[in-house]
Amino acid sequence: MGTGRLYRTEGIVLSRRDQGEADRVLRLCTPSGKIDILAKGARKLRSRKAGHIELFSRSSFVLSRVPNYWDIISQAETIEPHTRLRSDLLRGTYARYAVELLDRFFTEAQGGTAVFDLLDRTLSWLCEAEDDQLDTIARFYEQHLLGLAGFRPELFRCVGQHDEPTLLDQSQMEDDRRPFGFAPEHGGALCPDCYDANKRVPDVMPLSPNALRFLQACQRSSYVALASRTVTRTLHGELERVMHHYVTYHLEQDVKIGAFLQQLRHRS
Repeated sequence: MGTGRLYRTEGIVLSRRDQGEADRVLRLCTPSGKIDILAKGARKLRSRKAGHIELFSRSSFVLSRVPNYWDIISQAETIEPHTRLRSDLLRGTYARYAVELLDRFFTEAQGGTAVFDLLDRTLSWLCEAEDDQLDTIARFYEQHLLGLAGFRPELFRCVGQHDEPTLLDQSQMEDDRRPFGFAPEHGGALCPDCYDANKRVPDVMPLSPNALRFLQACQRSSYVALASRTVTRTLHGELERVMHHYVTYHLEQDVKIGAFLQQLRHRS
């Protein structure tokens, strides 16, 4: 097995699996996309690489290209360990959720700098935020990851059938207290009239004005501005159900860690 030239990249460890007697295969999110690499001897007790390839850690890697095989780690150095995500079960489960979404929506070599930066910031927020902000982080992350993957839901115009574009604006939410709707098949939110006409259609869900306002803020506001909002547990529950429905519809399968995350959140 010949090796090629060396190159350097940063990477966030998305997952790890054992390979052979002493090696590990790592899945990384890098500024150039998602890749799998090999850490030879990483499971040996005296391995110098082991401490730099922990789950969720951001590290700098020197890699050796190998034709028709995984590229191999020559050097690794931790930049940001995100240690709390491996010692706190709840925060670690939110991090696993973020990683699983990225892994499902982006295939090998897909992603890029914006995806890498979004994941890095999200993992840092999950380390630093108060417990009652973790759901807000998840909703913000979902909206921006979906946008980068090409699945951003339309939340500012009704996706129902209209002769002219129908805006879903603040004044309408204040004047009309009827529920809005959410239609994954059509890619976003429905005005109250379109929801009334389609609420018996499979996959169409009701969406409260407060939930619509919050999801709109996730798309157009910074995380700092969003984190300053007070959000009730009831609203968090509605937002989680709506986004779970949207994500699973477009993935055509459930998010594995989602059910466990719900159980942990209900216990807290």
